[in-house]
Amino acid sequence: MVEEPGFGVVLTEVGARGINVVQVVRSLTGLSAWRSRQLLDSAPVTVLEATWFERAAEAVTRLTVAGARAGLVCDWCTRVMSPEDCPVDPGPCSSRYWPATSCSASRPLP
Repeated sequence: MVEEPGFGVVLTEVGARGINVVQVVRSLTGLSAWRSRQLLDSAPVTVLEATWFERAAEAVTRLTVAGARAGLVCDWCTRVMSPEDCPVDPGPCSSRYWPATSCSASRPLP
């Protein structure tokens, strides 16, 4: 069984080193410097959507090293968490459409 992408990356705070964060956002998204800066100005904002856990965790790490605050977002239940929090307790999964057992954040990681 192939696991579906189930995580996004949300940027909650840019931090003091904005130019470093712009460079990381550019490398993650392929946006221009101007568009990346616009994205940062609208924080909190989703930087990546529906990607694999490994890619999302790497993106969170890169953004954190650049001075920003970022977290993983479960595409099933929209919970925001850090990569260290996964898997989380399935109890608080709040998806109206999927059972808690389908929640990407609640399943054991590969």
